Amino acid sequence: MQRADIVRICNRKVLDKAAKLFGTYKEDLRVFPDYEGAANLVYEYALDGMPLILRMSFRPERSFDQIQAELHFVNYLAEQGVRVSVPVASRRGSQVETIKAAGIDFQIVSFIKGKGMRVPDNGYRYREGVPIEEYFQNWGQVLGEMHHATQQYQPLNQQVRRPEWFGLHQSRLSIVESLPDDLQLVRRRIRSTLAELQSLPKDRDSFGLIHGDFNDGNFSVDYSNGDITVFDFDDCCYFWFMYEIACAWEGGIGRVMFGGLQERKDFMEWYMEQVMAGYERENVLSDSWLEKLPLFIRLIQIEEFLHYAQYLNDPDESVAAGLNYKIKCLEEEIPYMGFFDRIYSPEQPFCLE
Repeated sequence: MQRADIVRICNRKVLDKAAKLFGTYKEDLRVFPDYEGAANLVYEYALDGMPLILRMSFRPERSFDQIQAELHFVNYLAEQGVRVSVPVASRRGSQVETIKAAGIDFQIVSFIKGKGMRVPDNGYRYREGVPIEEYFQNWGQVLGEMHHATQQYQPLNQQVRRPEWFGLHQSRLSIVESLPDDLQLVRRRIRSTLAELQSLPKDRDSFGLIHGDFNDGNFSVDYSNGDITVFDFDDCCYFWFMYEIACAWEGGIGRVMFGGLQERKDFMEWYMEQVMAGYERENVLSDSWLEKLPLFIRLIQIEEFLHYAQYLNDPDESVAAGLNYKIKCLEEEIPYMGFFDRIYSPEQPFCLE
């Protein structure tokens, strides 16, 4: 079923009931705009002056039990002192409400909205008069807080627990086997990377339940003091902590993507020093794990390639240029997404001319 059909069903049969369950009215809900790949319907509202978020999940894999497991982890992090957007109970006292419509189970959850705003929503401008390294260090610090806290986390039970990353992304990974024959080398590179990952040890100091989609689109910043509040845990899964260090690395490239090679290298080195300075206030990873950063950055590029693989036959030249860039990086095993290689052009970032 297309997303537009889901929205129509929600508007006609679900939204009014969901709003009442959480103490508000359909007319008082403000919808967040869609974005490509959005897996939920998200609305903003307020009760007694408190800003809240209403989230509706409709995909089969986002079941009642899986959302219960997500919220259990979020509440645990809050208990450990991590600033997260915590769930609030419905009028019936449940943190997850299910509304059935047109054969779909809509799972409804409400969260307290984090203070402040996302930095991307402020044109990537940080707090006036405050050095930007505070932001990068706070980013690393909250990541370190989560990784430290998860080392002691116990799921609700063995039946109600989050999946490992490979299970969560099984559908996307299945695309690898259906790639066309002219991408056989890409297929081999991806298989090799996944096999290398699966051979890594899973000790408590390096592997656990992580956010799974930790980027500056999924946390807000209180512009009065710089505090970060994390939200959107619906991709949380068991995986290696280094994956989120790699996600943090990717989060810095936009600030220097139009610079020359040396400028890009210098900035990214400084940027990661700031992120890791914050991270190591709360958690420490061994040098042997930190050396695996290129491996996890490669995985992120594989994820991006598999997402855009649906456009392999798209006639749009810009889409093709972006895909060809990713293909070349994977085939030739160019590290760091080609960001420090001659393949990269500041005039056409991440596109192959």
